[in-house]
Amino acid sequence: MTPAEAAQNDIKSLVSKIESKPDDWRAYIDLVNVLMITENYTEAEELALKSLGLFDKIQAARPHLFYALGNVYYSAGEYALANQYFNQINDDKLKHDATMMQAQGWYAQNKYQQALVFALTGVEQDATDVSAQILLGNIWLALQNSWEAQEAFDAAIKVEPDNFDANFARGVVAVVKGDDENAWLLKAKQLDPTKFQAQAKRLDEITQLLAGQVDNEHE
Repeated sequence: MTPAEAAQNDIKSLVSKIESKPDDWRAYIDLVNVLMITENYTEAEELALKSLGLFDKIQAARPHLFYALGNVYYSAGEYALANQYFNQINDDKLKHDATMMQAQGWYAQNKYQQALVFALTGVEQDATDVSAQILLGNIWLALQNSWEAQEAFDAAIKVEPDNFDANFARGVVAVVKGDDENAWLLKAKQLDPTKFQAQAKRLDEITQLLAGQVDNEHE
């Protein structure tokens, strides 16, 4: 069975579940997510909005529906709309994820100062979230601040020493500072040689961008 066939089976199963249990808001969210994954964004949006109307009075459902709809808009590249829904989430279990999705949304729009605010908040919420630390580091790099980026990547590596993205990014910072053969890049290459090769272009672009900034820091 192909992934497309499996997705269609999931859709049919969830539609049947909703028809048999129309009050189960979780089934609606599951169907929204499958539609999103299969890039049926219009259908996913329509179902998520309909679900918000159906379950508007159910307090437990609302933050999850906001999150599902935010993910649909994020996946479709509608970052401003996505952030409107992520910003309405106050549920303790979803708040951190919603905060980081907002950070990613701003980052995807190259609005790094706004992304930084949410990424810093996300790291404060959970300093052990490796993906949050890596995103924070990448935002600092985009803002041409290698020292803070280094701290974020080091924090990620401390939690997950064998994380490719954290080691690669930390290696980028080291190259910018003049260490062409550093332990982080070597480890990243060992962890995933194929991904390392694919990231080689990014390494060149970032090091060129940051080279002048590092020189200025040393003056």
